[in-house]
Amino acid sequence: MEMEEHTVGAVAALTGVSVRTLHHYDEIGLLEPNDRSPAGYRLYSADDLRRLQRILFYRELDLDLGTIGAVLAEPGVTDEDLLRAQRELLGERIARHQAMMAVIDREVAARKLGLTLTPQERLEVFGSTRLEDNADRAEQRWGGTEQWRQRRRRASAHSAPDWLAIRAEQSGIHQRLLDAMRAGVPATSPTAADLAEEQRLHLHRWFHDCDHDTHRHLAATYLANERIGRNYDDMAPGLSRYVHDAIIVNADRATTPP
Repeated sequence: MEMEEHTVGAVAALTGVSVRTLHHYDEIGLLEPNDRSPAGYRLYSADDLRRLQRILFYRELDLDLGTIGAVLAEPGVTDEDLLRAQRELLGERIARHQAMMAVIDREVAARKLGLTLTPQERLEVFGSTRLEDNADRAEQRWGGTEQWRQRRRRASAHSAPDWLAIRAEQSGIHQRLLDAMRAGVPATSPTAADLAEEQRLHLHRWFHDCDHDTHRHLAATYLANERIGRNYDDMAPGLSRYVHDAIIVNADRATTPP
């Protein structure tokens, strides 16, 4: 029985590959039909169809035609070998894309917070802190408020040396509050209240207007164990409560008539 052969039109109808593409594959030597009809028309054998199936499979893997031709010309290369190699390439591509997405997330977060620092300056100032998390939380809570707008405006004006000074000042205030608590200084004492006033003035000077009522409100968020409250309690359990109480005492003494 003669082996069945298919015309280019039949192969196109069978596989969904256009006649023009099949002609191109023939012209570049990627898929040369097994035979020709007496009239010169291309005739494709079963082996040709199997080769076309491999070509289409490799195209689905996003290989270019030159690479496909080289693979098909190498008898020792199997589809499984190629799949492993392509999977490794895809893994590398995914890793690059994920790294690019992380860079974009950090840049969006920096702009959301009003930071105008370069990526290198942000690394020097904030280290590995995930600014994108802080930005999302801050925007969810404060977005649209005058405090948020002030914070972004002032942040945009801060240089890298400003931010280093801000973080050093903030760290010093936190450490003195921690030292006072560990030393047994009551949160209701003038000493603790003075430290709370330092913190209020720090916020007022660098970030947003912070009168005593605003400071009371912030104290409540610390006690509710929101981000800054968690940061305090990471330093020492109970520090968020200590800071809260010191802020309330400081606000009371400032707003209570003598």
